[in-house]
Amino acid sequence: MVDPQEIFATSFLGPWVPQAKDGPRRRHVYLSLAHWYEAAKFMPHAPAHRDAVAFCPTVAEARKYARLREPEWRSDWQMTRHSVLIAGLAMLTLQRPELELQKVPLDGLKGALSGHLKKVPERFVDACLGRFDQWRTAPRIAVFGAEAAPNDVVGTRMAKLVAPMPSWTLITTSHRRTPWTLHDWALSHYVPVQYVGQADARASRPLARQVVEAADHVIVFEQRRDKRFDHVIQHGKELKRKLTLELYDAAGGAGSPGQLTLA
Repeated sequence: MVDPQEIFATSFLGPWVPQAKDGPRRRHVYLSLAHWYEAAKFMPHAPAHRDAVAFCPTVAEARKYARLREPEWRSDWQMTRHSVLIAGLAMLTLQRPELELQKVPLDGLKGALSGHLKKVPERFVDACLGRFDQWRTAPRIAVFGAEAAPNDVVGTRMAKLVAPMPSWTLITTSHRRTPWTLHDWALSHYVPVQYVGQADARASRPLARQVVEAADHVIVFEQRRDKRFDHVIQHGKELKRKLTLELYDAAGGAGSPGQLTLA
C-alpha cells in the first residue's frame, strides 16, 4: 500500500475549464491536493490567482499565496470547501489508480490529510472523508445527446435524476462535440469528472463504447423517433448498465442547466 503521506503530494490534472476571452479550454496540473484546495478559493472568479497558486513550487508557497489574498476568496468558500476537497480527492483517485484510494481505509488517510492541509478542524476532515467514502461507491454517469437536446430539458431532467444521489461522477469525452454546457454545470457543483479519450479525438462509435464501458449508468437524450444512439443503448444492455432514455420533442425552451441547483 502507498504511504498516505505520499498520496496527497501526488500531482494530478484538473478539469477542462474555459479561459478568459473565449480562448480554448485547458487543464491545469496541480502538484498536490493542497494546490487544488488553495487554488479553488479563487475559482472561477479570479483565474489569475488560481493559476498563480497552481504554479507555486511547494505547498507552503501555495498556502501562503492564498492566505495573503483572503479578501479575494470566493464568498461562499465556507460552504463549498467540503465539495472542493472531495472533488480533488476523486480526481486524484480516478487518475492515479496506483495509489489505491478506492480501497484505502479512511483511518489511514485522516492523519495524513490533516497534516497535508494544515490548520483545518478535525470535524472538517471527518466530514470530508465520510463524503469521500460515499463517492467511492457512487454511480458513474455517462450522458449522450445532451449537446443537441434543449437546455431546459437537459437541466430539468438531469437535476431530477441526480438529486437523490449523495454523490456521482460524470463520465464524458473532451472533444469539440462534448456537451460542454452539461459538463460546466457539473463542475459548478464540484461533481468529479472522468474523461475518456483525447481532446483531439473525433466523435465515433468506438469512443462511445469506451464511455459506456467506463460508466455504471448511461443517460441518453434523444429526439422522438430518432435512432441516433441505438448503438449506445444496445452496448449498454450488453454490459448490463443502468439505462435511462429521455425523449424530447423538436421544440424546446431556452433554459440552461446552469440555472438549476442541486441539493
